[in-house]
Amino acid sequence: MRQTVFFLAALLGVGGVQAASGVSAGGVVLLQPERVIEARVSVDRLAPYLKLVDASARRALAKADAVPASSGFLVVAIRPGAQSMAWLDFTPPLPKTLANALLAGTQAVPVPAVKGGTVVTAIKYGMGGASAPTQPTPAPAEWTTAARAAGQPLDIGELVDRLWK
Repeated sequence: MRQTVFFLAALLGVGGVQAASGVSAGGVVLLQPERVIEARVSVDRLAPYLKLVDASARRALAKADAVPASSGFLVVAIRPGAQSMAWLDFTPPLPKTLANALLAGTQAVPVPAVKGGTVVTAIKYGMGGASAPTQPTPAPAEWTTAARAAGQPLDIGELVDRLWK
């Protein structure tokens, strides 16, 4: 998994670098085992996709008027049929217009071919002078609610599939 994470981080050019816009990216987080992700989408297709997602996110952040100091995750799930879904987990939460722009931009990025199930990743961001989060994984509010409602442990793919509308 370290090889895949390193490759994705290197391709995205992330790793805690703060841009002049005040946005820093802290890296890509694989939210499923590497073997699961690689069986569903090749790294050669996933990495360019995530790079486009990152570019879309940075455009939305650059257009925002006053971005509050916030850090968190842009969580992206893709699945067969060229479908994508995104969630945010930022502290403090982003203004609604900015959150909507991030989500819409992410979902507008063309999805690579995926087979056999959902793939879930996240990109860490810090903005408005905040650093990217130090916690290893996101926990969007919708995920927490769905996990509690399930009453049993769910793997991340199953949790995301339950939430996907």
